[in-house]
Amino acid sequence: MKNAFLLLLAVLLWSCDTPRSYGPETPYYRFPADSRLVLNRTLEIPAGWATVRLQYGKVVPFGHVSEQAPHCILEIDTVRPEPQRVEPDTFAIVKVTRSESTLAAASSGFFFFIGSVWADADRPVQMFYKTVFTLRSEKQPGVRWLTCQSDQYAAGISMPEHLTVPEIRQALGDMFTLELPATKM
Repeated sequence: MKNAFLLLLAVLLWSCDTPRSYGPETPYYRFPADSRLVLNRTLEIPAGWATVRLQYGKVVPFGHVSEQAPHCILEIDTVRPEPQRVEPDTFAIVKVTRSESTLAAASSGFFFFIGSVWADADRPVQMFYKTVFTLRSEKQPGVRWLTCQSDQYAAGISMPEHLTVPEIRQALGDMFTLELPATKM
């Protein structure tokens, strides 16, 4: 009986330690090494900026992104007074990190104070679940990151989650191709 109990305990502990494999259609997907991001068309970074926003496969001006829908932000390392171009290229994805960040409502005068007395004033207005791809290219070393995110406090979202690969691809459209190597099971 004691041996059967020990065997059962060992099987239970082993099953808890088995790594799980989540597919790209889940928000828990682990991006494999050798994943790549291919820019298919030239992108122009506006003058005075180091970022460009993409949603539904199109460049969207700052302030015009529908933040509840998946969108991505390509970031370079330099702000210049003139527009900058990012040429078609293949970028190695050297690191993928996930994080959350909140934006609180800006306080503005007496009416904010009165409203905050009765409302849940310390609750953030927006909560972004971010997937950040650190990029590397020998031809364009100034291209640094692609951040894909959506506001998870939007109406109708019952459980906040990071974007899935299909949602990221939807945001990028045919501007970028997210290439994932075949994983071995």
